[in-house]
Order: sequence, then C-alpha cells, then structure tokens
Amino acid sequence: MNTQMFYTGTDEDGNDGYCATANDDEGKEVVLSQCFKEGTIGVGKAMREIVSQMNTIPTIGIRYMMLQQGIRAEMNGMRLTNKAPAASALIKKEFGLRKGLSKKKTGVAFSILLSLANMLLEEQRGEE
Repeated sequence: MNTQMFYTGTDEDGNDGYCATANDDEGKEVVLSQCFKEGTIGVGKAMREIVSQMNTIPTIGIRYMMLQQGIRAEMNGMRLTNKAPAASALIKKEFGLRKGLSKKKTGVAFSILLSLANMLLEEQRGEE
C-alpha cells in the first residue's frame, strides 16, 4: 500500500491535524481525513491515542493485530464471534471513524492509521 502523509497544521486548541492518502486493493484512492468525523484533527487525535497506548500498554499491538484480522474476515463475509460487536464497529467507535463507511474502507483507513501512528512513534523514539 502506497501511503502519502501531509501535515495540515493545528486548530485553535493546539491539536495537530494530519491527512494521508493510500490506494486500496482495487487501486482506488482512500483519503484518511474523509473517513473521520472530525477530519484532519480526528486523524491527529486518533494517532496520538494509538501512540499513547503503544507507550503504556505492552500488549496493545496484539489487540490491534486482532482488530485487523477481524476486519479482513468481515470484508470476506465472516464474523469472528456472534455475540461481541463486529471489528468494524469497534474500530469506528474507538477511533472516531464515520458510521457510514464500508468495511473495506474501514479496514484500509485503520491500516493507514496504524502505519502513521507507527511512523509517529518511531519519530518520537528517535528524538529521545
């Protein structure tokens, strides 16, 4: 997946805004900020939340991996469990994605978000 990231500045509260684009499996461009309720500021908030969790919770990477596996299974028409909420619903609720997104766009947006958060985490570790 070819990802391009852009910094869009800060809002009045000092929150950083980010935008990223990537191509999905079919070659269609997905703009990450259009998948979020709060646009570029929502992307920045979600990235900071993921980085914060990666720094404090040692096993959070396993949870993110399971969410990715769950959304991939849902894109193929399967569910991991019948009683718990779907992985796509969990991702939308926890990270602030729009409710009307398809499972495919949700999966692509989540993978872009994780790769951007990983880049931010590596940048922060390099500064220390």
